[in-house]
Amino acid sequence: MGTLVHFPKLAELRARTDRDLVRILNADLDRSLALATVAATGRSVFRAQAEAMYSRAKTLLPKLSGATPNELAELEGKLKELSMALDLVPGTMDLEERSAAVCGGNAHAN
Repeated sequence: MGTLVHFPKLAELRARTDRDLVRILNADLDRSLALATVAATGRSVFRAQAEAMYSRAKTLLPKLSGATPNELAELEGKLKELSMALDLVPGTMDLEERSAAVCGGNAHAN
């Protein structure tokens, strides 16, 4: 029952998956931004959820091969906005300071 793989179908599936992922990331980043803005403290469950989404989005963005430059720019802008909102939650260190504290060194230089 040997069937040949149709690469155009795989490319179409990958493009559709990337489009869906862009849509999902946009919605999740919007929701996470709202959560970060209502978080009262660094130990808030809202902040924890928003920070988890920040980490997931930061990991997934480089893997989006089918996203347009405009889509990537929009997602990167939302990710930066979320990072700033998380940094503004009272009683928390910023994400880079937290990474440095956990890793024992500099998180990364930007």
